[in-house]
Amino acid sequence: MNKVLPETSNFENLEARAQRLSAAMPNLVLSARQIAHTLVHGDHGRRRAGPGETFWQFRPYTNLEPAQRIDWRRSASSDHLYVREKEWDTAHTFWIWIDLGPSMWFHSKLASSSKAERACLLGLAVAELLVRSGERVGVLGLMRPSMDRNLVPQIAERLLFGLKSDYGKQGMPIGQDIKRFSEVILISDFLEPKASLFPKFQNIGGNQVGGTLVQVIDPVEESFPFKGRIEFKDMQQSDKIVVENAGELRTRYAAVFQEHKSQLQSVCKTLNWGHLQHHTDRPAREGLLHLYGFLSSHYYATGAMSHEAKGQSEAKRGAHSLTGEDTL
Repeated sequence: MNKVLPETSNFENLEARAQRLSAAMPNLVLSARQIAHTLVHGDHGRRRAGPGETFWQFRPYTNLEPAQRIDWRRSASSDHLYVREKEWDTAHTFWIWIDLGPSMWFHSKLASSSKAERACLLGLAVAELLVRSGERVGVLGLMRPSMDRNLVPQIAERLLFGLKSDYGKQGMPIGQDIKRFSEVILISDFLEPKASLFPKFQNIGGNQVGGTLVQVIDPVEESFPFKGRIEFKDMQQSDKIVVENAGELRTRYAAVFQEHKSQLQSVCKTLNWGHLQHHTDRPAREGLLHLYGFLSSHYYATGAMSHEAKGQSEAKRGAHSLTGEDTL
């Protein structure tokens, strides 16, 4: 007897996917806010010294700094000299893209949700965390960046509206006006051919835009636990193929899957982007913790701030050249 991959036939048409997401969205919004609340309790996850008004910490003075930076009151109570640092409070722009295309609606019996629903949950939760941290957040192809503390329900509404139009069909928007030094968080299974996928990354990242890919995968898509005679169906093109002994394909399939993953990691490394993978049989909180922890630890090193610092450094060198000053 032929088998069809679980949950594929239920969401072949746009109306069915829209109805499923409409029914699930209230719980997704609530879960996203609950997960975000328990994760950081409102603290800024990427605190760093920089221009701002809020005191952050004292740190030891170094001989390379001007003496005017010494905090004499704090230093008077110690044998060392200290500098008062303020917290960086400049808001930056994050663009989120959540893939709601046909392949994202795959849902095996091993997973607790479809890839699309998990992608929405992760996207909404990280948007909540970023806005709570004082950042501007927008959705590629759907809405401009905003710092509204009630942004998550607005994103959910736009996603539902977009799914009923062409948002779920057009794939990753590449014509969006993304300014330099912004960050993009792209959430998808990224299983389309690299010939069509990678140029989109390069188009977005070519203007000093930082990025993070969150690859959402159903566990059976990586483990390929199938055996015997099975009918596989392409959720993008509705093409079908019957395999007499699926177990014989497991080794070759694993090699192809790993090669595609390695290529994703390679292009991310070239663009100075991050690549994370999340399986839908794992708790959503785990995926969010991994994502937000990655943003917290790499944001200034590999993301928009590193591009901005580089740009400022280049501008400073240019100014020195115009005035005839030497650069160090």
